[in-house]
Amino acid sequence: MLLAPRCVSAQDARGTVNTDSLQVYREMSIQSEVVSVLTRGAVVGVNLSITNAEGSWCSVSSVDPPAKLGFVHCNGLQRQAAAATAASPDIPLLQGSGSSSHLLNRAQKEWGLAASALLTELNREHHDTLAGVTITEERKIHNRQRMETWWGIQSRQDLLNTLAWLDETGHRRMFAALGERVSQMEPEEFDKLLTHADAENANSLRIARRYYRKLGEQSLVAWDYARYISLCREGYSVGYLSEDEAWQRIIYAARILQRTFGSWQELGENYLIGREFWSLAQTQKDGQAMRTIYSRLLSNSNSPWNRIPWALDLE
Repeated sequence: MLLAPRCVSAQDARGTVNTDSLQVYREMSIQSEVVSVLTRGAVVGVNLSITNAEGSWCSVSSVDPPAKLGFVHCNGLQRQAAAATAASPDIPLLQGSGSSSHLLNRAQKEWGLAASALLTELNREHHDTLAGVTITEERKIHNRQRMETWWGIQSRQDLLNTLAWLDETGHRRMFAALGERVSQMEPEEFDKLLTHADAENANSLRIARRYYRKLGEQSLVAWDYARYISLCREGYSVGYLSEDEAWQRIIYAARILQRTFGSWQELGENYLIGREFWSLAQTQKDGQAMRTIYSRLLSNSNSPWNRIPWALDLE
């Protein structure tokens, strides 16, 4: 996996510039290129709070239309509470006669795990156990470090906040906002827009234009909720979630995925589109490897996607 900056939390908040001017950097370093300067009172979206050796940074985007801007020092912003943090982190309970995960049978649990199969396979972990690995102290340390590196998760509360963000917002909101805008543009207008975007932004714009109408209400549901399930599994492996909590959340996400898509193939394709929308750099690094994994999960008779029927009753 590509090592990302250390993120304090995934957010869906807004911030107001509280200094006369605030430089926006291309990367999280004052040595990187200054791509723009924000003036006092400007309002931006705050997507992630990030900590590295140079202090606290905020990944920011424009509000209308939403588009990535770059990174600023967080102390230059007056921030509103993130929606995910402000929301209640209560665990979604199982629907039916009770709330215990013991109501689930083995096949239903395997279906939930199979929804995260792409990332499980990439990480060379097991598809048939909740943790995906043998839980040892060494493995707990490794998984905690991985969660902190990729998600900024350092505690149970961080995990609950991130799961709430994925459930309520994820990358679906920006994809929908961009898609609604660029799908209506004439080719000349869209090409002009691309000339003002850096490579990452241009990639997001192209993916949104290409898939917004095609995906419709499916949006990037698989991308957001398959990662939701992966985080539940990892959260269990490090002790942030109990086994019962993890299964409740996994089946909650699994039911959303089953209602939204018609097959494992549709789920996998949506996940890959979301991943490409998320990061051009990561797609260039291992996008082909992910496509190979996707094809293998579809063709290998022993893969969970071929052993577990899509239409299995999850209720």
